[in-house]
Amino acid sequence: MPEHTSHSGAPARGKRSLPRLSPAAAILFAFAAGGASGALLPQFAGAIGPIGTIWVKAISALVVPLVVALLITGIASFSDAGAVGRMGARVVVVFLALLVAGAIVMALVTPWLLTLLGVTPASAGRLGEVATQSAALGAQHSAHGFWDWIDALIPGNPIAAASSGALLPLVIFTIAFGIGATRLAPEPRASLVGFFRAVADVMLELVRWVLWIAPLGVFGLAYALGARTGIGGASSTVSLVILVAIACAIFVCALYIVAVVLGRVPLVQFVRAIVPAQVVGFSSRSSLASLPAMIEAGKTQLALPAAATGFVLPLAVSTFKLGATISIMTSTLFLARVYGVPITPAQIASVAVSAVLLSFSIPGIPGGVFLVIVPVLAGLGIPAEGVGILLAVDVVPDMFRTATNVTADMVAAVIVSRGRGDRASDPTSV
Repeated sequence: MPEHTSHSGAPARGKRSLPRLSPAAAILFAFAAGGASGALLPQFAGAIGPIGTIWVKAISALVVPLVVALLITGIASFSDAGAVGRMGARVVVVFLALLVAGAIVMALVTPWLLTLLGVTPASAGRLGEVATQSAALGAQHSAHGFWDWIDALIPGNPIAAASSGALLPLVIFTIAFGIGATRLAPEPRASLVGFFRAVADVMLELVRWVLWIAPLGVFGLAYALGARTGIGGASSTVSLVILVAIACAIFVCALYIVAVVLGRVPLVQFVRAIVPAQVVGFSSRSSLASLPAMIEAGKTQLALPAAATGFVLPLAVSTFKLGATISIMTSTLFLARVYGVPITPAQIASVAVSAVLLSFSIPGIPGGVFLVIVPVLAGLGIPAEGVGILLAVDVVPDMFRTATNVTADMVAAVIVSRGRGDRASDPTSV
């Protein structure tokens, strides 16, 4: 076929197509555009904001069965229950090490940051009106004791637990189910694994469809945020937002170093792999919504084994909340400073221990940390209505917390995979 030429005889050049944005860049652009549009035109928030809410709801509806299917497939694929225990032990050690490190650093850094930001008891006068709205919430949750929490971990009805968003009891039941499946004969176990692997594949495909419209959903979420806060929406609580943002930023940077040193992953490779999941988590404020992006990046960019993407990541997203530990520490010490409640080093240490233990019971939903922080405040003599201050400004801090959670989840998966010695050599091994 003859080549098209111009009048001068030179080959004609085709039209240059516009450069296509990467998924992460498209989501970031949608977030910025949505926030600016919402701040400038807040009157349309009622029509545009629900788009983001519906998108997050669609993700959540698919992620719960995905978590169940991945956990059962990952656990039942082990040759014996002992292998599950050894893998689980490594995961728990990594989780606890990162949580304890987070609590210790926050115990040391937060008082200094509060002084640097100029937070004083005088701030209580400006925050009192906001604080009173949460008195009922404090009374509702402060009566829950240790055995109530233990009782809540055992689901009377796993299906009801899933529908109510109580993910931790559902995960405990699912893990027990998967361990029980390892005791089956090879043939029925293979059939069970095949069924749930098919369910996981279907859920992942559906999630890919939902993620394809992620920029639209993120635009709706950011529009609602912009309409609520405005461009210059600074207030007397901005110091809390800055405090949590700085703390989370410090830990994300530290987690990058941990991934490089302990996970032996090149920094640029890890950053490229985690950014899409961070953006989804940051914009949706849901760790669960980031799981599909983490699984995809773990498989394709980090060459994680099936044990990591099918067991460690779902378990981490369900139970591992480093951002919550940071938030409990910073929020508690912030309120103590605002209300003029003196905190001794021993009390700070007790808050750190509570933050580590309570982080495992926080659901991966926006604002979930406030379900457990009230007893911590009551134990220190801090007014329970202070939770209202946290609720009033939680949108932005929750974004940073979720991005920190997502980063920590992937770092944990990388470290555990490195410990097994099969991350790069056998990406499909279990």
